[in-house]
Amino acid sequence: MASQRYPPPPPPSPVSDRSCTDVLCLLLWLAFVLGWAAVAVFVYSQGDPDLLLHPTNSDGEPCGAPGTQVEDKPYLAYFDMTECSVAQAETVGCPTPQVCVAQCPTATYDFDTYDDCGQVLDKLICRPDIKPTKDKCKNMLDNKQCAKIVLKSVPMMDRCIPNILESDISENNKVKDHLGRETSLNVDDLRSGADGAGRFTRLQELGAGAFSDLQNSWWVIVVACVASALLSLLWTFLMRFITVILIWTAFIGLIGATIYGCVFTYLRYDQVKATSGDSTSFNPLDAFTQGFGSLLDQPEVWMAFFVILCVVAVLLLLLLLVLYKRIRVATAMLSQASRAVNSALSTLFFPLVPFALQLGVVALFLSVALYTASTGSPTYRVTMPGGCTCSSYLPNDECTPDTFEAACSDQACLGGCAFAGYEPHPAAVYIQIYNVFALFWGLFFCSALGELILAGAFAGWYWTFDKKHDLPSLPVLSSAGRAFRYHLGTVAFGSLIIAIIRMARATLEYIQRQTKGVDNPLARGIICCCKCCLWCFEKFMRFINRNAYILCAIYGTNFCASAKEAFSLLMRNILRVVVVNSVCEVMLLMGKLVITALVTIASFYFMEDRIPIEGLDRFVPTTQHSWVPITTVAVASFFICSVFFSVYTMAVDTIFLCFLEDIERNDGSPEKPFYMSKSLMSLLGKKNKRTSSRDLTE
Repeated sequence: MASQRYPPPPPPSPVSDRSCTDVLCLLLWLAFVLGWAAVAVFVYSQGDPDLLLHPTNSDGEPCGAPGTQVEDKPYLAYFDMTECSVAQAETVGCPTPQVCVAQCPTATYDFDTYDDCGQVLDKLICRPDIKPTKDKCKNMLDNKQCAKIVLKSVPMMDRCIPNILESDISENNKVKDHLGRETSLNVDDLRSGADGAGRFTRLQELGAGAFSDLQNSWWVIVVACVASALLSLLWTFLMRFITVILIWTAFIGLIGATIYGCVFTYLRYDQVKATSGDSTSFNPLDAFTQGFGSLLDQPEVWMAFFVILCVVAVLLLLLLLVLYKRIRVATAMLSQASRAVNSALSTLFFPLVPFALQLGVVALFLSVALYTASTGSPTYRVTMPGGCTCSSYLPNDECTPDTFEAACSDQACLGGCAFAGYEPHPAAVYIQIYNVFALFWGLFFCSALGELILAGAFAGWYWTFDKKHDLPSLPVLSSAGRAFRYHLGTVAFGSLIIAIIRMARATLEYIQRQTKGVDNPLARGIICCCKCCLWCFEKFMRFINRNAYILCAIYGTNFCASAKEAFSLLMRNILRVVVVNSVCEVMLLMGKLVITALVTIASFYFMEDRIPIEGLDRFVPTTQHSWVPITTVAVASFFICSVFFSVYTMAVDTIFLCFLEDIERNDGSPEKPFYMSKSLMSLLGKKNKRTSSRDLTE
């Protein structure tokens, strides 16, 4: 019997008589956002991202940071790179003096080989407070006030990394200087201290080449993205006409292929049985001793294939017979969704709005995280270089450079109090936790708001009786107005639930990473089970939330009432839900793959100059690696298709839920007419009683 839970919506609908929903959740959301803003203001006043974005010398000064004494020296140079290989370097930093320089050394110099180091005075790299002079440079080298060896280097992440080629290595495995003379520096020690420099160099070259390729082929990528958008629009329009053909072709083709497999395997069984005779016994272990091909010579194997395929074919036929009507309803639903989208093309571009809002949320999160990480004060720790003995200090003790050098006058200890990093603000951990949760809640809030607005637009289309004359002219704006005026609290409530679940998942992920080295199978198993359960729970809640937003958009009810009614409605029609969702996912995935493949293949043939059109080769951009722009096109095309098709998914879900409400609330009488299309009424064996004023228009 038709449900009397709600009054019939007056056309056009959704219900216009509304009130604010979930006000407490809206107030909580506003308070949380204000708190996030206060946190941002606090860390902006306390932090300095230059401390993280720039390398820091031994005195704690960020190289190249504006407003510092080393503003014109953006690169960090190491006095002795070989000392960076000690175990302490992983915890307290490299135990060698580190200074900021204007440019990395372009040649190798071993100043111990010079009788008079004054002739290469301009090549010396010294501590900031040291001014090298001709008569004292030798003493400065011995006292570690200046580097004894300067290595030819290249800037990597604003650090001077040795760039030693094979031609720079002597027969004794020593580094040669700029004159070809052998230095005291062993290549193996240098590689141990600067491990990975070669990989960084190759990555830099690859990155530079990829960036150059993207610069040269940017217009190809733009054209491909526009083509993807146009093809997505075309596909959405054609879905109205080709959905039925595609679905039934795929279903019948699958059954036909299975039946063909049955025939083929039986004929093969008959053939193998005739040629093998009765003397050959079947032994499955032959697959291991003689190879898998030996099994294909056994008639029993082909009989097993035949039986399996027959079972699959029978199951598919039974599904077709049992779900035939529901599959027809699903195809009609997809066609109706296409009509709804085509009647309001602005909905196709609307996802760009929540996407832009999400980008803003991510940008705020990153800036707060960066400023929070840069709050605090510089810390210094004792590194104890080789030969340094200072009874008042132990390795890894905190220190201050001035006090340390005064207490440890031994020249071997010079630079032993090294900059170790920045001690974070006492509240930094709590701020970062707040910031991460704000990221989750903000992202899910923007996504939920977009779903609610689209649901209102498509629900307005469905609940309009005369779709030729009574459709609203600005459905998206009308729905957005209702959402912002009445239902932001509902959006905040639903997104808060998902954010809490995601935060729990992130916490478990963090615990798993922290305990990765712990050999406790039971703990790992418990964590994996919890992660799996939370993942399933999040998927379930996102499904419930989406349908709750749809009912909220239709009737203006709060989140709990909408979620309860949506869940109950879906459970009463569970078979229809499964069929419609499955068919929709297959169709949308097919559309994404087809469009992405077409655009990517066309880009490949163009970039490789394989299109036989005279004069077209003049427009092909020059690239080092054509796969860079082609891969970019593939990723961008799939993303664009996903944006457009997400609207179609929301249209299907909204119209399907409206359809379920329609058949439960209405009976086709003049007082309670069906709002579904004539094709859907025909499939269900229902019809509206004719009136003088109304008639459903396709």
